[in-house]
Parts: sequence; C-alpha cells; structure tokens
Amino acid sequence: MKKTFFVSTPIYYPSGNLHIGHTYTTTLADVMARYKKENFYEVFFLTGSDEHGQKIEQKAKENNITPKEYVNEVVETFKDLWNKLDINYDRFIRTTDEDHIIAVQKIFSFLLKKDLIYLSEYKGKYCISCEEFLTFEQMDKDFVHNVCKNVATDFQEETYMLRVSKFQKYLQDLFKTNFLVPESRKNEMLNSFINTGLEDLSVTRVSFSWGIPVLENPKHIVYVWIDALSNYITALGFGSDNTELLEKFWSEDGEILQIVGKEITRFHSIYWPILLNSLNLKTPNKLLSHGWIISGGNKMSKSLGNVIDPIELLKSYSSDAVRFYIINNLPTDRDGEWTEELFIESFNTNLANNVGNLISRVSNMIIKYFNGKLNTKLLDKNHYLVRMGLETIEKYKKLMDNYEMNAAIKEVLKLAQECNKFIEETKPWNLEKEDKLEELNETLLILQKNILIVSYLLKPILTKSYENMILQMGVNPEKVNFDSLTNNKIDFETISKKLVLFERIKK
Repeated sequence: MKKTFFVSTPIYYPSGNLHIGHTYTTTLADVMARYKKENFYEVFFLTGSDEHGQKIEQKAKENNITPKEYVNEVVETFKDLWNKLDINYDRFIRTTDEDHIIAVQKIFSFLLKKDLIYLSEYKGKYCISCEEFLTFEQMDKDFVHNVCKNVATDFQEETYMLRVSKFQKYLQDLFKTNFLVPESRKNEMLNSFINTGLEDLSVTRVSFSWGIPVLENPKHIVYVWIDALSNYITALGFGSDNTELLEKFWSEDGEILQIVGKEITRFHSIYWPILLNSLNLKTPNKLLSHGWIISGGNKMSKSLGNVIDPIELLKSYSSDAVRFYIINNLPTDRDGEWTEELFIESFNTNLANNVGNLISRVSNMIIKYFNGKLNTKLLDKNHYLVRMGLETIEKYKKLMDNYEMNAAIKEVLKLAQECNKFIEETKPWNLEKEDKLEELNETLLILQKNILIVSYLLKPILTKSYENMILQMGVNPEKVNFDSLTNNKIDFETISKKLVLFERIKK
C-alpha cells in the first residue's frame, strides 16, 4: 500500500491581493509535496481562500457589489499567482463551496449536541482586520493590535462559545509530543495561552450576515475559526457522503503536515486540535509555524507600506528565482530578511556562479574533450567526491523528512561548491594538454555524476530549470530518481546542447 502525505497552507483571506508572505507559506508546502512524490508517496496538497466575515462584507459594500462577486474576483488573482509560481495543488478550497458550507453546519450541530458549544454573551476587544478577539497582551495602551497595527473595537453581543477551557490537560499532553515546531513557538503557546488558563472562544456573530448560518439559530453566523479551520477536513470529504479521501489522507498511518505563519499559530495549535479531538480525528503529525519576512527591520505589512507584490516580482524574475530565495534564504525557525539586493545576490552567488557555472563548465568540457560522451566504466566509487555525493543525498533526505528545507538546500549547495573547488584543483584543461585522457575522463565523470545529484535534489524547487539541468548532462530527466543515483543506474547519452541555465541578474 502506498504511503500518503497530506500538506496544507492556511486558506488566505481575500480582502486584498496576496503578498510575499503568502507566497512563502505556499512555496514551502509545494516543495514538500514535490519532494514526497519523488519518494513515491501519494500526495494531497491543499490551499484555498477564507471568504466569509465582516471585513469581506464591508469591502463588497465599498465596491457596490455582492460579497460573492467580490471574492470571486480576488480568488482568480490568487489562482493566477499560484499558476505563475508553479504551485501544483490538488484542491483550492473556498469557504463558499457548497460541500464546505454543509459540512461546517454539521460540525457546529455536532459540537452543540455534545455541549461543547453553548449560547452566551461576549464582551471585549475585537480586531476586524484579523477577525480576532484580542487579549490585553496583544494590544498596546491605545488598543492597537501588535500584529496588524489596527485599533481594536469594543465588542459586545450574543454569541455561541466553544468550551476551550475543558481542554487544558489535553493540550498540555499534546504539546509534549512536539507536534508544533519550532520549539520557540511551542514554548510561546504554552506560556502565553495554555498554562495560564484557557478562555472559552466566541464562535458565532450576529452583527453581520456574510457567512454560514447556524442551523439551530440562523441569526447566528459561524465565526471565522470554526468555518476556516474545518476546511482541512471538509476538503477531504468530512461531512459528505464520500469520505474516501478523508480515510486515505487523514488516517492514523498517513503523514499530515500543516504549514502556517506564526501570527495564526494560536488558532492552529490550540483551537484546531480541540476541534479534531472533539470530532474523534487525529491531530496533524506536525504543525510547522514559520517566521515573518522582515524588510528594513520591520515585519512586512500593508499598513507599513513595505509589502512586496509577488506578481510584480514574477514579472521581473523567474518563478525558480523566487522559489529558490524562499527556500534558501528564509529559514522556517526564525524571521527571514527580504530585500531586492539580497534576492539578486543570492541568485547570482548560488545559482548563476555556483550551480549554473558548474553545469556549464563541465558540459562544455565533456563536449570539447570527449565529443559529449564519457566512458562511464571509469568511475572511482571510492573517490571522496563520489562518497560526498551519496552522503549529500542521505543528509538531504533526513533534513527534508524533518521539514528542514533550508538546511537541506545548504547541503546541496555545499556539494556544488566542492565540485567547483575540485575543478580548480584538478585543472582538467591541463590533463588534456598532458594527454592524460583516462584521468580526465574520470575527473569529468565524477563531476557529471554529482551534477546529476545537485540537479535532482533541487528539482522540487527549480521546477522550470530542472529538465534543462539534467539534459545538459546528457541524461533523460525521467530516468533520474533516488534509486538510479545511489545505485549508478544512469544511462548517459551524448551531450549536444549548450544551454545557459541561470543568467546573472544585473543590479
């Protein structure tokens, strides 16, 4: 039976265009999905849009259109961006999808029947922008939300509450399993929310109508977090007549990875496990909460005016360049820096000078000295660089299996650097002058084999360039996999084309 892997991004709020932070999360998920497919997993990659709520209702009113018309327009821009970035998802779920609406109503009714939801009154501070009730620790003295910098409003109305306070012990036990990474985020959730005493959560609103009505009390609209969080299972058929995908991808044996930005970690690490536990479903194997993208010392946000539009970025640079920077330069365990200068420097140093230059030099020498084809029987399997190539595969797989994509790519780039260093040390052009053709063949063969390894390990990231990287080594891309690389089952053809893979970006 094939192993299964489910990976998701949060569903994004269509109150405006997506920015580079959304691109960051979605690229992480796409790279992991592609990597798992190379390991013969059956993969389901989910993304989508969270389309209900007061802010959407307001935006639609400002534009003199219905909320559905408003979100329809924005969602098309989302899909266009993912297409340009070569994001290969399996479903784009919308909270306005009929199957999702029906399932959310069933979930709410089930929790109501179990007395995990009860009718009450809620009074406090509310951030319309983030659709979030705030604690005083989340605001400054003027009630400005620490995250979005918008002023929270006074809120008081009848609401249904989720009995979050019942689940403190359950969450404390769950957090001992290290399902949330990185460690710093886990400690923050425990110290700021779980261990200090959990408060019940408001899960409906009556002051607006754009959302899913509660069947038992239709003036109440299911508030964002039960609606939005449920998407991960409703997309797989929970609450429908066909639960085949749910049974396959949300099974005890399946691997479930959910990737979120740190600003919504509380909802995904506290309320989401509570919902799953209440529905007798398993908790994800891992919740990866990545950091923010910092620019000029500040978190990127619309209010600060330092947001990067990924569509504009992709007009200037390739999708591979953007995907590479995200994986290589934005480690998930801390905040990452983004400036155009750093972006260009990273591309030129790592892809143009290191990987691209290596492939170009070696393919040119194979063509020049051996008419495009080496004698593959001359490979010294005990050579330190051959061993390093195989060790790099093992290190890479171990890191990727642990979702440490940034560290994994560093191992690949290190191998490419060693190959470039090896060229400078062996000086293949001198071997040719001295007529040491057997030694020259062996030198280039070692390099050719390692270039295949470097290229293949970058395949989940460099989706547009990969095929030409492999063709430049005279190999059919479809024949390259972990098995063929580790067991020397590669059939080399004659290299004939000289392709420019990564042209340096001029500042």
